[in-house]
Amino acid sequence: MTDLRPTPSDSILSSISDLRQQLLSHPIYDRINSLPSLWVFMQHHGFAVLDFMWLLKRLQQEFCSVKVPWLPSEKPELSRFINEIVLAEESDEDGEGKYASHFELYLRAMKDVGSDRSRLDRFTNLLRSDSDFVNALKESSPSDSVREFVEFTFQIASKGLPAEVAAAFCFGREDIIPDMFNRLQATFLQAGIIAPWFAYYIRRHIELDGDHHGPMALRLVDSLCDSPETTQAAIQVARRAIELRIRLWDGVVKELDAIAEPRS
Repeated sequence: MTDLRPTPSDSILSSISDLRQQLLSHPIYDRINSLPSLWVFMQHHGFAVLDFMWLLKRLQQEFCSVKVPWLPSEKPELSRFINEIVLAEESDEDGEGKYASHFELYLRAMKDVGSDRSRLDRFTNLLRSDSDFVNALKESSPSDSVREFVEFTFQIASKGLPAEVAAAFCFGREDIIPDMFNRLQATFLQAGIIAPWFAYYIRRHIELDGDHHGPMALRLVDSLCDSPETTQAAIQVARRAIELRIRLWDGVVKELDAIAEPRS
């Protein structure tokens, strides 16, 4: 007999549907219609490309055996799923017969179009030199919306319950990204912006997340939300993740508006 009860992911999707619709109807998707607007977008969005990996690496630590001496994972189906995503995100095909992480592809795309990478480069260089996360973020001086977004991701990736990490990973990223990027791509293509590396990055995420990673992320959430309490915790994190994505997009639009204002 088929179990018709809603899954945890069904319940979460129902609980975040208002915010999800607000995010997908955001004015940002119509605003990235020129090279200068793309520069601004990438300066904000690049931080989200980086901190996505923090969530993924926390999940890898949680469900894949990465210690020596090695022992088999207790949940091989989750291990397989996480390792598949790590393979794609950390060492994907770069379109030229080589391999690169998606963050490196994004940095390449920023360089390709001439978007200012100074804040993002400073942040990553400070982290690479073992600088404290809080200090590194402060010294790189991103916008308030970027800072809040990255701080939340770091907090969840560092201290969240596995179900909370999975919720941020799924509903704040893998499940929503294809819909966001399809909207972005439509304006991008219509405007005729020449940015081949950025276009490649967008296409790869639509392909990977929409066809494979998104559905697998929903199954990950279902396997971890094993009680009403964990499901409720996942709902709270999913809502906050989308709220902060909306605020991140608001920050981009605010800067675009400021640039567009006529000087008196």
